[in-house]
Amino acid sequence: MLIKARLNGHEFDLLTLAELFGEGDPAVATDNEGYYLRLSVPDELFGDGGGLHNAASVLLRRIHGVARTLSSDVRPVGLSGRFSDETGRHHQVVLADSAQVRARANPVRVSVGGEQAPAPPAPGPGYVQLAQTHPDVAEVLDLLGNADPAPDWSDLYKVHEILLASVPGFYQRGWVTRDQISMFTASANRREVSGDLARHARLKGDPPRRTMTLGEARQLIGALVRRWLDWLRESSNA
Repeated sequence: MLIKARLNGHEFDLLTLAELFGEGDPAVATDNEGYYLRLSVPDELFGDGGGLHNAASVLLRRIHGVARTLSSDVRPVGLSGRFSDETGRHHQVVLADSAQVRARANPVRVSVGGEQAPAPPAPGPGYVQLAQTHPDVAEVLDLLGNADPAPDWSDLYKVHEILLASVPGFYQRGWVTRDQISMFTASANRREVSGDLARHARLKGDPPRRTMTLGEARQLIGALVRRWLDWLRESSNA
C-alpha cells in the first residue's frame, strides 16, 4: 500500500526535497496538511507503528544521501510520526522534534524565447531505486544520509573506498582527477590538516602542500557519487 509519512523540517530543505523527489517512487510532496514522504509498504505494516517508522526512516536516510549529492546546502528533515494510508486511516508515533534557522538559494530556471523552460524530471527517485539492486549504493546513501552528525572525514573516506572497489580505476573515466583525490585523502588522514576529525593521529612525512576543507570534501565526494550513480543508471539501460 501507499502511505504518507508526514515530515518536519525547515521549509527550505523540504522544498529542495520536493524539487528533487517531486514525482516517482519514492516521492516528497505537499498537500493542505504540509509536506510528506510517499512510500510503499506491505499492508500488514500499517498497524505496526515501529515498523512504519523504521521503513520510512531507512528510505528518508537514503533520500538525504541522494539530496546531499545533488544540493550541497540541504540538511536532513525529520519524520513527524504521523502516517496515513489511501483510505484515510491514520497512525501516530510519538517522536522528538527540533527546528533550525536556515537560508536557501532559489533554483535558477532558464528562459527560452522569453518563456520559462519546463522543469526537468525529478532526479531523486531513480537514484534511490538503485539502492534496491546495488548494495554498494545503499551503503553509500546510508553513509551520506546520516542526519546527526553530518558525514565527516571518516564517512567520506568510506564512500571513496566503496567507489574504488565498485569501479576500479574510476580516475580514468574523468569523474575526478588524481590531484583532487590526493588532496582529499591527505586532508582526511592528517591531523595537522583536519584536527581531531582526521582519520589518523600520526603520519610520517611532510604535511601536504594542497589541502581541502571538510565542506569542500563533501562537495567533491557528492559530485563523484553523482557521476557514479549516473554511470550505473546508464549501464542498466544499455
